[in-house]
Amino acid sequence: MITENNSTSGANAHFAEEATNRETQTRFLRMKSAVERAGGNQAVSEKADVGLTTLSTYMNGKEWKLGIAEKIASACNVSLQWLLFGDDPQSVSDSTHELPKDNENISFPNYDIKLSAGHGIDVDGKIAKASVSIPKAILPIDVLDHRKNVCALTVKGDSMQPSLDDGDLVLVRTDVESIKSGAIYAIRIDNSLLVKRLRLKANGNVEVVSDNPSYSTDELKAAEIRQMIRDGGTPAKIIGRVVWRSGAMTV
Repeated sequence: MITENNSTSGANAHFAEEATNRETQTRFLRMKSAVERAGGNQAVSEKADVGLTTLSTYMNGKEWKLGIAEKIASACNVSLQWLLFGDDPQSVSDSTHELPKDNENISFPNYDIKLSAGHGIDVDGKIAKASVSIPKAILPIDVLDHRKNVCALTVKGDSMQPSLDDGDLVLVRTDVESIKSGAIYAIRIDNSLLVKRLRLKANGNVEVVSDNPSYSTDELKAAEIRQMIRDGGTPAKIIGRVVWRSGAMTV
């Protein structure tokens, strides 16, 4: 435990506390970046054998346990030393997911609509289209390899907390051909847009899950899901899979 020297002035003590807080925030950002590059929360949770809720809270302010942090670092193919202190950027094994060495930005179409992390949000018929530029170095392979089929949308509501927060910017892959169980998807139902986690069941049906336990879980039949993917004249459509998020840290 770090103790304060009795001779330290109040101003210096306050400065030390602010420096510690900045370092702690930087540590959380390193973990978020590593998890995103390794395929996202669900992929890292499964590979590290760490609960999805635990992983999310570790990325958003919860105090770390060394053993769990080490498992997360291994699943993300980074060293625990780098994850904790940022002074050893080398991967622990191969370089498949190393960050690009350039400072190039990647631009994605950014639609002026919001995905409701709740009970649905209406879409304005006149959707303005702009673009958002994101440093290539912080984007996961899944985004870079499919950038032509990726767009940016904004989350509205709290039903996907702690995975997604109100105001988060998300990148969505629109070339969906099947459901990846446990992943988060953007869904259109009539003129409402939702963002939910989809989980496959043994009978072929799909659970529509909110990470926030205050919201109930729905279920869609296998035939409905097939129609949503094809958009064969039905009022529902799977827009795409959420593959990256960016937003403010919450406590």
